[in-house]
Amino acid sequence: MTLVSLSNVERSFGDLIVFEGVSLRIDEKERVGVVGDNGAGKTTLIKILTGEEPPDRGDRFTRRDLSIGWAAQIPQLGEGCTVREATERSLEQLDRMEQELREIEEQLTRTPEDKALLHRHEYLHTRFESAGGYRRHQFVEQALTGLGFQLEDLDKPVSVLSGGEKSRVALARLMLLPCDLLILDEPTNHLDLEGIHFLESWLTQRSGSFVVVSHDRRFLDRVCSSIVEVEGGRVRRFKGNFAAYRKQKELELETLLREHKKQEEFFEKEIAYIRKHMGSRWTAQAKGRLKRLERMERIAKPNEYKRHMALRLGKARGLEGQTMIEGKELGFRFPNGKELFRSLDFRVYFGESIGIVGKNGIGKSTLLKCILGQVLPSAGVLERAQKLRFLYFTQQMEDLPKSGTVLQALLELVPTWTEGELRGHLAKFLFSEDEVDKEISTLSGGEKRRLCLARLVTQEADVLLLDEPTNHLDITTRETLEDAIQDYPGTVLAISHDRFFLDKIGGRVFEMQQDRIVIHEQGLEAYEQALAQRRLQASEKARAEKSSRSRQQAASPEQKSDKIRNPYAFQKLEEKIFELEAELESCQNGLTEQDAWKNPGQMKALQDQIKQLESELAKLYEQWENWQ
Repeated sequence: MTLVSLSNVERSFGDLIVFEGVSLRIDEKERVGVVGDNGAGKTTLIKILTGEEPPDRGDRFTRRDLSIGWAAQIPQLGEGCTVREATERSLEQLDRMEQELREIEEQLTRTPEDKALLHRHEYLHTRFESAGGYRRHQFVEQALTGLGFQLEDLDKPVSVLSGGEKSRVALARLMLLPCDLLILDEPTNHLDLEGIHFLESWLTQRSGSFVVVSHDRRFLDRVCSSIVEVEGGRVRRFKGNFAAYRKQKELELETLLREHKKQEEFFEKEIAYIRKHMGSRWTAQAKGRLKRLERMERIAKPNEYKRHMALRLGKARGLEGQTMIEGKELGFRFPNGKELFRSLDFRVYFGESIGIVGKNGIGKSTLLKCILGQVLPSAGVLERAQKLRFLYFTQQMEDLPKSGTVLQALLELVPTWTEGELRGHLAKFLFSEDEVDKEISTLSGGEKRRLCLARLVTQEADVLLLDEPTNHLDITTRETLEDAIQDYPGTVLAISHDRFFLDKIGGRVFEMQQDRIVIHEQGLEAYEQALAQRRLQASEKARAEKSSRSRQQAASPEQKSDKIRNPYAFQKLEEKIFELEAELESCQNGLTEQDAWKNPGQMKALQDQIKQLESELAKLYEQWENWQ
């Protein structure tokens, strides 16, 4: 069944046409990824899908009872509440749903044949159960810890959280919101790799539909079954995950190249004929061919169809074979005494590209600042090769001037360049003639990122230190950055949670933990295998601990004696439990059947029987645990 659809939709802002002629449909149980360059119109498309913005032309249709969950529909985080309390606010809809269910049940005791009430109860009960209503409070803890919070963090006030932590709370609230269609906009931006794995697992197990806007290619591969591309004023849909989408795009490119080449050859042949015969007795035929050429629509050369950023990183000195950086028992402690990390041992060689991963807050950015010399380690030794030249690409873009224009920001670093050289350089980073005069304060996150890169490549360095370099970059720009790093002859240390980026730049992966660096010599694949193994071990450990707690409830001497005397007693106990569990399930199913509500006495009897069975089972479970 279709949840929401757009038909021949158009949207523009002044003279700028965002897209036109858009038709799109989202059905039940669909997993859709939305991709496109920054500024292509992805956010506008989402706002039209959700109904927040109306289209200029065209129609939007939705299922009558459709519920959509997305950030704009969640109340702001209350600064006066804790992380747990803020997240539990997403459950208010389920709380209201449960309250209405109880009220309907009460009304049905008086009017058991009311069909409208029966249908409403059946509808609410189905939605409540599918949304995990009976287990909703335990989901709060699971979602928050899965997204990187520690249990002790859940009672912290929201007011003390960082921006990234608040974004993770907002994501947890969205995940818990009961809805038919979930909309996520760049959900992986503030997650570490473990948090991304958790989100991927949660989305793949979700029964409802979702639409996710993302530049994270590996994430789109893992969770999506179709890709919607927003490009050049068009919205197109492709079957399959991101890898399948890219393969289809490559085939399209090959076809366009062939068609362009074929048309160019045809034009050359026709123009040669026209030149040869114009003014001869074949002039009429030549003029006819010229008119046909003028009416033909030229096929644009594919590489002219889309602007690409031109990125070439600065030169590095030839220091082959040298150790560039070495840490020995390295540690860092804040002035207030809080320890961030300790006992880190590592060595970095010339020409390596190393990915740095680890949980949020473990100290990855601080480690780069120690290497750069911006902060001093509180323990251990950090050695660098002599006269190393560093370039630092920061996560927060602190190196950008606070004021001034794009052109002035570049001129600050290369004062000897002419205005033409400055404009030409900025054009390589997709800043048009007008955009170079924009104030830095008005730039989007992606534009600021591109400006940082434009400034970065004017300098020469032996070591590049990159802190989340792909944040705010669209897929096209990420790929350009990856290619530039692969061509760069110097050393690269890159903090990133973008697995596609880490895989592309290759090399070892340094996994930061509080008391060591685990070095994965085989790169990202080895790191992900280690993570999977740890998750499996943690799951097995949790099961073992649960079993151990049961065994620790030691049986009394009389019970042990009885077990020895009667070897069939335990088997009979289990059989009784299975019997009562089946009876309980049958009674619970009976409550949702229409006939039960027609007879108030029968309904009350079922409810009483359920309570009695639950009480008996609780006692039997306790006996079963004591016998282990």
